[in-house]
Amino acid sequence: MSLQDEKAQTIEVSDKTYQDEVSVIDLIANATSPPLSTTRIHRFPRMVKEPEEYEKYYVPKVVSIGPYHFGNPKLKMVEKLKPLFTKKLFSNDMEALKNLYNKLSEVERVKELRNYYEEKSTDHFSDKVFTNMMLLDGCFILYYIKFIFGEKFETCQELKSHQIVFIHQDLFLLENQIPFKVLKEVMNLIKDDDHCFKKIIPFINENIFARERPKRRWTCFRNDQSSGEEAKMELENKNSDHLLHLLHQSLTKKQNTPENDFKQTMINRCTNFIGCICFVSHNNRCTFRNVNELMDVGIDFKPSGTMSLAHIEFYKSWWFFSANVELPPITVDDSTKPMLLNLVAYEMCSCDANDSWVTSYICLLDSLIDHPEDVKNLRKAGVLDNSLGSDKEVAKLFNEIGTDLVPNSLAYLEAKNRIQRHYESWRNTLFSQLKHEYVKSPWAFFALIGASIALVLGGVQAYFSVWSPKSQCDDLCLFLKNNHRL
Repeated sequence: MSLQDEKAQTIEVSDKTYQDEVSVIDLIANATSPPLSTTRIHRFPRMVKEPEEYEKYYVPKVVSIGPYHFGNPKLKMVEKLKPLFTKKLFSNDMEALKNLYNKLSEVERVKELRNYYEEKSTDHFSDKVFTNMMLLDGCFILYYIKFIFGEKFETCQELKSHQIVFIHQDLFLLENQIPFKVLKEVMNLIKDDDHCFKKIIPFINENIFARERPKRRWTCFRNDQSSGEEAKMELENKNSDHLLHLLHQSLTKKQNTPENDFKQTMINRCTNFIGCICFVSHNNRCTFRNVNELMDVGIDFKPSGTMSLAHIEFYKSWWFFSANVELPPITVDDSTKPMLLNLVAYEMCSCDANDSWVTSYICLLDSLIDHPEDVKNLRKAGVLDNSLGSDKEVAKLFNEIGTDLVPNSLAYLEAKNRIQRHYESWRNTLFSQLKHEYVKSPWAFFALIGASIALVLGGVQAYFSVWSPKSQCDDLCLFLKNNHRL
């Protein structure tokens, strides 16, 4: 290639590069912000998990709620029961059913409900089919809550016991939701609506895996003593998008009174800011590994008196080398993993990073649980109720769920910093070494006690040998020594 051809090629490349740069500049100059999404009921991004896991934990087993899994052949049996349950829920009041259908079929209402779902996911449904779906699904959920939830399985002859168990799980899947506004419309039109409002709160609490402890001030919250109006006002204040959102709100609720909300928010922001500075100064990492390591340095675990995952407390005990960490107690059973995964998926799709308390709590438990022995210690402390099987299975469950999760960096920051400082203390490290060497071995412990007693007695003997006062016997011994050369 001649020199002239090389120059021409260089100029051509330069011109192309310049054109590319200009096109990029034009692209940036003409860029506009994408429209804000109105989606409140998301589909789970399948590329995050394997297809087998998606089918196992995110797809309904018995009943389809909403448009995402509507028409699934495997769910046809319960789909056929929805009209029957709707009729029973309204006690054959066809006039009330017509009023409900007319309200849900209004053009603006249909558009509003469609906007809850991802774009174009409901376009293949006509307004009539979509309205029928919302009505039947809303009535099915409330029929289940009012007549089946909390009752003996034999009371529902149309469903088998194993189907009822799976229905309970299906109602809290991320992709199996309808807008909570539909449920409110249904509850406002059925007879004895107070009973529905009263039962929906206990229904949500039954699915909260953070169990309450006895003799707590909020224990009465689980019984049906509150009036329907109070339950209705509570649901209105929560302003939930759907059932899974309501469950998430109950799990992560703050323990502040309305009067102190602003004050507590400012205190939390200041605490988090100071905590961030302290955390960065400590190399931005915690070096403690699991429950056993923390117990070795004198940290005990106790169940907290709250159902909120946003509340974990660390405090010193009476002994200078010991401390306590309060964790929300949880029950682990067959439904725990699907529920946790769907709550995490909800946080990934819908929540602000600062509100991802379920994800942060799972990551905390994952960091505390490495071995079955850690699960055993949490069980003994009353923090964890193992209804799943062996402690090894529970440890495996949290280690699997916690993989690849990213917690809120400010979650439990103050408690983690105080745990780290306690863990790094030389005094607590010395206590841990003594505990390892002597307390866990009975014979070594007895040998330590014997050596300590011998050391004390030797010191006492040396003291009295040097500093004991003179006696008449001492004068006699001195006289005999001087005169008789003893």
